[in-house]
Amino acid sequence: MSDIMYISVMKWPSSYLRLACMGVWFLVALRPLTVLAQQPFTCKGQYYLSLTKSGNPSSGLFEVRFSQNGQSVFLDTISPSIGLVLNAMGYRITDNLIYGMDPGQARLRKIGADGMAVDLGRPQGIPVGPLYYAGDVTPDGRYLLLIGLGGQANQIVRVDLEDPMYTCSFVPMQVSGVGIVDIAFDPFTGILYGHDLSNKRMVIVDPLTGAVDTSFPVQPQVDQLGALFFDSFGNLFGYGAYGTLVQDKFVAIDKKTGIITLLAQGPVSSGQDGCACPYTLELQKTVTPEVAHPCTEVVYNFIVSNGSGILRSGITLTDSMPKGLLVKEIIHNPYGGTVSINENILSITGMDVNVGIDTIKVLVEAGPGTLGIYRNQATLTGLPLALGSFTLSDNPATFLEKDSTDLLITPWDLSFLSDEYHVCAGDSVRVDATVYGISVLWDDGDTRPVKWLRSPGRYRLKASSLCEDKIVDITVSSDLFSLDILEDSITVNLGESAAFTTAYNASGTGVVFLWSSDNRQEVLCPECPQTSVVPLEDGYYSLLMQNDEGCKAKDQVFVRVVKKRDVYYPNIISANGDGSNDRFFLTGNAQAARGVYLWIYDRWGNKVFDSYYFELNDSAAGWDGTFKKVPVVPGVYTWTGQLQYIDGFVQFLKGDLTVIR
Repeated sequence: MSDIMYISVMKWPSSYLRLACMGVWFLVALRPLTVLAQQPFTCKGQYYLSLTKSGNPSSGLFEVRFSQNGQSVFLDTISPSIGLVLNAMGYRITDNLIYGMDPGQARLRKIGADGMAVDLGRPQGIPVGPLYYAGDVTPDGRYLLLIGLGGQANQIVRVDLEDPMYTCSFVPMQVSGVGIVDIAFDPFTGILYGHDLSNKRMVIVDPLTGAVDTSFPVQPQVDQLGALFFDSFGNLFGYGAYGTLVQDKFVAIDKKTGIITLLAQGPVSSGQDGCACPYTLELQKTVTPEVAHPCTEVVYNFIVSNGSGILRSGITLTDSMPKGLLVKEIIHNPYGGTVSINENILSITGMDVNVGIDTIKVLVEAGPGTLGIYRNQATLTGLPLALGSFTLSDNPATFLEKDSTDLLITPWDLSFLSDEYHVCAGDSVRVDATVYGISVLWDDGDTRPVKWLRSPGRYRLKASSLCEDKIVDITVSSDLFSLDILEDSITVNLGESAAFTTAYNASGTGVVFLWSSDNRQEVLCPECPQTSVVPLEDGYYSLLMQNDEGCKAKDQVFVRVVKKRDVYYPNIISANGDGSNDRFFLTGNAQAARGVYLWIYDRWGNKVFDSYYFELNDSAAGWDGTFKKVPVVPGVYTWTGQLQYIDGFVQFLKGDLTVIR
């Protein structure tokens, strides 16, 4: 009877009380005592997965871990079989237990760190029709929020975890056509994110109004993300199908853009859900830069995330840097407290850590004898026992959990600078002497590490760390390199040649020349300094001179082409064989045009002469006043002809011709 009375005090659901009072199922009456043995989780930012094989009446519960290279996910088994199906799960910060649902039976479960699962029965008023795959516990731990697939009511179900009956209330969804397979609350903003399987995209759900923001882009490579969870720094991740229908991929999700990126591969599952406990204090440690030199300074960043929902007081940060590193000062501390610095040891006690993420920045000097990799971790103490009482720093650049932050210290030198620079005439040389943590002084007083040396000569550079100086002498020399086309412009008649005369000075090796034109007309010798062209159009002709050292010189000349198309011909011939004015032929610019045809007709339209493809100014190509070697009758004859010019122009001609004897 004492057991039964104890159960009544604990206010278990009425179904348990009735069974206990009946005294029929004594083992069932003791079931709440088993529940009391559930071991709470310690909230330290872990990710949990429940995996349920198809048709299996029991889920397995696992903690997610990454391989060292971040390419694979492996699972630490909490329980290979919890004895119940667990989905739509969320971490409840108020008791550090995981709550979830059997999707098909609409029965509530809770599970502890020992893998012990308890069936809490069916929440009062919950519809049985939908399949409950999407779920998460609200950040305050009050409700388990569920969104079902299928069924008649498209709504958010709120299961009150503080009510012994787990009574449900409902918020109608304001959109249709979405199929949300899991949801997760951002621990810092309280925004509820979900994956919409029906439309293959992320969504944001308002749990108070049921509004759904569907503005994220479609991610066609993702079939289903049945597990969503946040880490303790507010980063969103998922587990499900990426690239294929196989649900075995771990992905990162950009909260701002909705873009989903593949991270790693893990075990295959046909049914999975995930949750995490981001409601804790976590510490990340980075160093800038990651590669430094002896006697230079670096900045260590201690990034503190407080997702526990309340101000945490009495927190202590300690860090014992490796020997050779000297803690100089704290340059930013948003948490207050008492600071103690003793050479390489830093301690800040009594910090008040507000909710959110902020950074402590510490200036550290690498000593004169430091070389190699310097690694260590910082410690955050003063956390509540439920949050693990302490945590070690993590290097966010790796996938390993709670790993050291590395600083590589290498010797510094200026061997990457040349002692001598060879430049082209009129050019400058850009010298970049940037070395992190090293100050620079040029001989003209300039302290900028990047400098343009604008004239030939000698320059001295002094580079200094906190304990060492180095001198570099730089010589800048210049080539003699000049080019001049003697004519600025040339005028020629169509068909005539334009000659280009060049004067140049080309010191150095491998000097080459190359002509080009804006009208794409090629010169006689494109790679010769002296050349010519028979131009067809007006245009600029440019010559580029270049050597193996990269020095270049360029000049150009404008050529104007005069296009005269005057053609001369007689209108009377004597054709008497006296050698004077005996033949009819065409006279013109023979360099620019040639005849295509010349036809002559008598008054009755009979052709008495024809000639094809003839040269201008050639009397032998003309008519001697005969037809079939017989002198024609004196009189008036007509003629027509055609000329073709080298620039493509076609000219048609015609006229009258009088033949006399």
